[in-house]
Amino acid sequence: MNSLKATKSLKAKHYLRLKNISGKIKIFFSFIFISSIFFSTSLAQTNNSYFQKSNIKTVQLHKLGWKMSYPVIQLNSNDQLVLSFDDMGEETKNYNYTIVHCDRDWQPSDLLETEYTTGYTQNPINDYSYSFNTKFIYTHYKLVFPSRDFKILKSGNYLIKVFEDNDSDDPVLVRPFMVYEKLVQIAPRIKYSTNSSIYLGVQEVDFNILHPRFPIDNPLDEIKVTIKKNGRIDDQINDLKPLFIQPAKLVYNYNRENLFEGGNEYRWLDIRSVRFAPEYVKQIVYHDPYYHFELISDLPRSGKSYFYKEDFNGRYYIGVKEYDNPEIEADYVYVHFSLLSVKPYPDGDVYVLGELTNWQVNESNKMVYNAMNSCYELTLLLKQGFYNYQYLFVKHGETKGELKRIEGSFSQAENDYLIFVYYRRTGDYYDHLIGITTANSLKPW
Repeated sequence: MNSLKATKSLKAKHYLRLKNISGKIKIFFSFIFISSIFFSTSLAQTNNSYFQKSNIKTVQLHKLGWKMSYPVIQLNSNDQLVLSFDDMGEETKNYNYTIVHCDRDWQPSDLLETEYTTGYTQNPINDYSYSFNTKFIYTHYKLVFPSRDFKILKSGNYLIKVFEDNDSDDPVLVRPFMVYEKLVQIAPRIKYSTNSSIYLGVQEVDFNILHPRFPIDNPLDEIKVTIKKNGRIDDQINDLKPLFIQPAKLVYNYNRENLFEGGNEYRWLDIRSVRFAPEYVKQIVYHDPYYHFELISDLPRSGKSYFYKEDFNGRYYIGVKEYDNPEIEADYVYVHFSLLSVKPYPDGDVYVLGELTNWQVNESNKMVYNAMNSCYELTLLLKQGFYNYQYLFVKHGETKGELKRIEGSFSQAENDYLIFVYYRRTGDYYDHLIGITTANSLKPW
């Protein structure tokens, strides 16, 4: 009880400090807030499987017990997913969640809720805790699902939607996850492209689908394949059809249709401590009441030699060095990114890409060129932790980005490739996810 009173007292003090922010800081934060609103709107417009309102931060969705995993579970297994997020501010909300079954293009399927779930279709999120000893005040929410009272009956793509009270038409966040059946085996092989003109910069993802005990009558129409590199959305390959059809075997051994830009290893950022500036951090400045991390300006890596450095393939984890419970004791800080460039690119824009920006390409993570400093700049509000990121160049009028322009592109770069196999027999009214595998370019066989 005393601990609860102390927490409330501390929150009240933080609130009073917020009320006393200087005019200059207020203007800066107002700009950030407006950008956040645009961010949530842009998400809704560009990809309906990723969305969050401006007060929702640090949304993570992964398998229980494996924080760096992709949100994929097997049907009729003991697999569970963990969804966590922070709601900025003191007020505790009455959050509920529901899931929506989707087709392979992430549009709601024709299944009824009772056909793909058991139990209640809307369930409360009861696990929450308050931030402690942080400059930013927030409430941390966590959910583990499926559960004993809420089970998933069908494979396929799903969206989990979190909403306040009972207003499911106005979600505060949306995230995708996948449920698969192990009905086929996927045998991948990642190799350098056989196309000599682009051999040094790309990776070719070949694979076979083996289905000795699963009959497929019309593979060209019934099977659709999606390949995704790391967590990127803008460059995934959809609707691949088999190049050769053999008994109990589908062969996907293309030369061009399955090529990905190799890219480079991700840059990293360590903001776990506000006391000591780690590598790549120029200085840590405290503008009452918040911390600002000013990074050393990054240099383009295009045209330079490849150098392997272990990374998380664009993901991040939350951590804080001074305390024991990062979920509620990690603070939020402003991180100022800069990329040196003698002049702005005339034919496109630069974005900070990774899980830290939800793999999106929109105004929220687009950098602005500063002619006075000869660099691109962007400020992000991030929770303390260890982050991966890259700089993505997107030409005007296009949605798919390229890494080669800034990061360089190397066929020997280390990447994860996720291969999804969808099946819809004639007469079916939803897409089954009958197989999935993750292949790494350093272990190509």
